[in-house]
Amino acid sequence: MKKWVRSGLVWAGILYIITMGFFPLIDHEGFNLEKLLLGIPVWAVVGLIIGYLFEKKHKRKVISK
Repeated sequence: MKKWVRSGLVWAGILYIITMGFFPLIDHEGFNLEKLLLGIPVWAVVGLIIGYLFEKKHKRKVISK
């Protein structure tokens, strides 16, 4: 597995837990199964985008040195 994919999935997991777990608990909302299931692919895509952008930024710094 490529490094940016792994870091993107870690970011996705962290963001998913925060937005789907912690925020509803803080706001005293109930958990909705549909919302929880819909959040998995959404945050996976967002996390992969973040991982790719971090990798692209890192490569640009290495090339410019």
